[in-house]
Amino acid sequence: MASLKDRLQEILIRDKHISSQDFERALQEQKKFGGELSKILVKLDLIDEKTLAQILSEGLGLPPINIDRLKVDPEIVKIIPKETASRYQIMPVSLMGDHLTLAMADPLNIFIIDNVKVLTGYKINPVIGLPADITRTIERYYPEEEKKQEEVKDPTETFDEIIKDIQDTGEFELIKDAQEDGEKATVEDLTDEAPIIKLTDTIIQQAVVSRASDVFIEPLEKTMRIRYRIDGIVREIDRMTKVLHYPIVSRIKVISNLDISEHRLPQDGRFKTIISGEHAVDFRVNVLPTAFGEKVVLRILDQDASFLNIDRLGFEAKSLERLKECAIQPHGMILACGPTGSGKTTTLYSILKYVDSPEKNIVTVEDPVEFQMKGVSQVNIKPAMGLTFPVSLRSILRQDPDIIMIGEIRDSETLDIAVKAALTGHLVLSSLHTTTAAGSVIRMMNMGVEPFLICSSVLAVVAQRLLRRICTYCKEPYEATSTIVDKFNLKKVFPKDTKKFELFRGKGCKRCFQTGYKGRVGITEILIFTPKIRELVLSRAGEVKLKETARADGMQTMREDGIAKAVEGLTTLEEVTRVTAQDEI
Repeated sequence: MASLKDRLQEILIRDKHISSQDFERALQEQKKFGGELSKILVKLDLIDEKTLAQILSEGLGLPPINIDRLKVDPEIVKIIPKETASRYQIMPVSLMGDHLTLAMADPLNIFIIDNVKVLTGYKINPVIGLPADITRTIERYYPEEEKKQEEVKDPTETFDEIIKDIQDTGEFELIKDAQEDGEKATVEDLTDEAPIIKLTDTIIQQAVVSRASDVFIEPLEKTMRIRYRIDGIVREIDRMTKVLHYPIVSRIKVISNLDISEHRLPQDGRFKTIISGEHAVDFRVNVLPTAFGEKVVLRILDQDASFLNIDRLGFEAKSLERLKECAIQPHGMILACGPTGSGKTTTLYSILKYVDSPEKNIVTVEDPVEFQMKGVSQVNIKPAMGLTFPVSLRSILRQDPDIIMIGEIRDSETLDIAVKAALTGHLVLSSLHTTTAAGSVIRMMNMGVEPFLICSSVLAVVAQRLLRRICTYCKEPYEATSTIVDKFNLKKVFPKDTKKFELFRGKGCKRCFQTGYKGRVGITEILIFTPKIRELVLSRAGEVKLKETARADGMQTMREDGIAKAVEGLTTLEEVTRVTAQDEI
């Protein structure tokens, strides 16, 4: 990597495109804030994109390409997802045998080349393209996603159509009469009728199409409310007559193999369905009796494991590299921490997928199993039968595992077994409910683990949150005020000579339900157990001191990661403020 920089510097200075002082300034900027050297040179107005592309071509011996004039095979385009192409500013051009030719805005970035190699399984032949040309080509060759978005109907309109069908067939009156007479059994029998099945299936399918993570079917005093959790925010979708509540709940119980005659106790179940004829989606079901009837919550678990890719989680490049180094260690513990719904499970599974190989014996113990992975032994704990986390772990350790994933550490006994497993030659992955990476260390001490055991077992702690992503269809730039610049210290993130601090926001459109947000992006802080951190843990230092030292060692906090992503145009400063706390100076 150093030789590439040296060659680039040699050509830039030889041809008098840039002074040695300016090049050193760009390197210092990269060292301080990270990022791609080529982008930093352009951002600092030291050189334009076209000239830089010519210099890179000469310095690296790579051919430049005018991608605007090429006609790319649509099948080759499908090799790389649009999100990956946009994030890395790359475009697949041609495929010859196992060699994929890739147009890149920054061919100096070995990190991107390695990621694409792992993602596609092909050997990569990079060529140089202008960023603006690549962006236009991406928009030209990835039209399918937009078409799919346009085909999504308003869920309320769909529900109204089906309810009208129920009224027209007379089934509505039958359900109403049965409820008024107190004949619940008759109501439940009606759940086998086509209109009720269609309405229930539509509620479920619309949730998947809307990219919801949870569905809430809630009885109120006189109505039934349908709500979806989309991008972490609960949104009311529709209110229906309460007459439909019993048959819909009963229908969900039937497909989840629950007792439809039980209305007084909570029940947990699960079912799987196929969306759009090919997409398998798993649903975790909980039924809870309330004052106005049974409330049903469906957790949507997408079984498409293609997104379980550690390179696609949005980790900052340096942090990701350090995390990968920890993941390939033969033993030790990696912890993910954060509140419910912050993406901890996805991170753990992505690490698991990264280290998975036929030579390794991998076992997970979870409550419940959320993603099913081929070749991995997964244990679903059942506390009512005595199959708890500690009991499962003791048995697992007798199965000679290489890697163990514990869904969640909830008590001291589980933590004690996990630490001992990490010390006796196993790689252990697990999660804790703490707010910060440094806070996890203090939590472990409070749960009775001695500091010297923590130092000997823990490799890294990943704290994370999920922010709403700006909708790409209604995204617009705006200039930050001086108050915002000072409050978030944007001068530290933007180049030093920046005079106009441009950020982004969503205006609101149909595709994002007028919110300005669509999808989510993760922010993280990764605490690596360096010698300095271990010394502090041994001395029982507090959370503030641990965090301060970790930042000095290069850890980027969640607030800093969030601000960086806002500057990139992925999210807004409002989202960063909503989800993260102010860093103490």
